[in-house]
Amino acid sequence: MLTVEPLGLLHDRTSFDCGVDALNSFLQKTARQHKEKGLSNTFVLVDKEQPATILGFFTLSFLEIDSSSLPVQHAKKLPNNARLPGAKLARLAVNSGCQGKGYGALLLANAIQRVVGTISLSGALTGFFVDAKDEQAKRFYQHFGFIALRDESLKLFLPLKTLLEATVKARG
Repeated sequence: MLTVEPLGLLHDRTSFDCGVDALNSFLQKTARQHKEKGLSNTFVLVDKEQPATILGFFTLSFLEIDSSSLPVQHAKKLPNNARLPGAKLARLAVNSGCQGKGYGALLLANAIQRVVGTISLSGALTGFFVDAKDEQAKRFYQHFGFIALRDESLKLFLPLKTLLEATVKARG
């Protein structure tokens, strides 16, 4: 049975390989330090039968975004040139041997659920942001409703309204 849980000492970070050195290095050398410093939280996908083996991971953090960088249809509803709070999907990766099995979508859905949980606690997020590493990653996120920011086509966001609607649909 697959589960997503916070990165812990039990998890074998050294054998994870998604094919992208920067993502591998972050998980292996930096993720736990960032958690300890309060910079971000990393969550891992594991199979309960092999709980130390990381099948994939994502990292969440917070940011401030200038309202003028949002698409016009969203920015017009917000204060001009205001710094707005948001959640960020800082990283998402799936182990090379597990790619193509839908684990990326599963990780993204779990990240969205966690962000919506944060909204219910704080009530203060504009949306969920991600920096796509390339056009293929951009298409992956757009498939789930992410929208490109103004003048930065690889920076995307999922508006608060879309986040909340997705959660209602998921609950049935």
